[in-house]
Amino acid sequence: MEYKQVLRGYYDTENKVKAIDILSDQPYFIEDRPDMKQRIERAINFKQLLAVYQRGTRNGFKYIDQGDFTKEVIPKVELTKPVTMINKPDDFIISDLKWKYLVRCINKGKNLMFVGPAGTGKTQVVFKAAEALEREIFYFNLGSTQDVRSAIIGNTYFKDGTYFEESAFVTAIKTPNSVILLDEISRANPEAWNILMPVLDANIRKLRLDEKENSPVIDVADGVSFISTANIGFEYTAARMLDRALVDRFSIIEMDTLDKDQEMKLLSLKFGSKLDPKVNEALCDISFKIRMECERENSKLSSILSTRTLIEAAEMSIDDFSIDEIAELIFYPQYSDDGGTDSERIYVRQLVQKYIQKGNKEDLFTDDDFRSLDNYDV
Repeated sequence: MEYKQVLRGYYDTENKVKAIDILSDQPYFIEDRPDMKQRIERAINFKQLLAVYQRGTRNGFKYIDQGDFTKEVIPKVELTKPVTMINKPDDFIISDLKWKYLVRCINKGKNLMFVGPAGTGKTQVVFKAAEALEREIFYFNLGSTQDVRSAIIGNTYFKDGTYFEESAFVTAIKTPNSVILLDEISRANPEAWNILMPVLDANIRKLRLDEKENSPVIDVADGVSFISTANIGFEYTAARMLDRALVDRFSIIEMDTLDKDQEMKLLSLKFGSKLDPKVNEALCDISFKIRMECERENSKLSSILSTRTLIEAAEMSIDDFSIDEIAELIFYPQYSDDGGTDSERIYVRQLVQKYIQKGNKEDLFTDDDFRSLDNYDV
């Protein structure tokens, strides 16, 4: 017999009768159904389940022993790998807990938003997770999207009649178990947010193709997860304040800013022996001191050096750029020179000076320099 619902009853903390449909793992609401409340309470008292099946035009009900139902009725389902079996990538640093939660959200087709400073690996970690789970991933940079309706819905062309071409986004949402990465959602045009609202809503998951004849509605395929990234912070003037209704459609994870030891470990993982350890130490110490200054009240600096910038600096060192050349090319331009000798750029220049190599790499630090790395005054 095929059951529409199989209800497991229980008493909540206020001793009220409640039930869960164990076929869908969803709550079954019985507040307005006194007949069902009585049936479920009887099932609780006799340690049974209440099965609901179609009987003609009406529902039929049957009490089932819990043990028998588990053994004889519930089909065995092929499960995906447990979250704990999906290993973190070797060349990326993220906490075990946040990695586990990201993998879990993708496994269950849920929405997740990574927030944090630019260059901390928010985008990269989503690609890493999709690869680890062997999921197809579709990437959309909402921050650079100009024609929102064309990018999300599609285009109508007029040549020998009317022709509608669906967007890549429509293709993505129709692909089961895919990962859809909505990058830089904080920089998106508000029109994009409005179009995405019903797509991201767990109770709707639909997209109306307004540009197509008869405006058909497309359902989001099973298992699709939407992962977005947002640059959040006072320094991100191009990032719009996110609509609360949009944010509520996601679970939120704050992307950690790596500390000095973690940054040194990351550079070592990525570049190994190709990166001189003294250069590694110097670059990460500069990054750390800048971050410490940014966290001070009345800070002289408005932004940190991102992990992305630090990785680029390490690559440049391997390609035989000195620290002063690296700083000149990719550190200083990030800081304003307004204010003359009191400018952010002058402050960073003074900070970097002690690390500038005057001779061979072996001379980058003296023993006294290594002992003084814990002194974080400029």
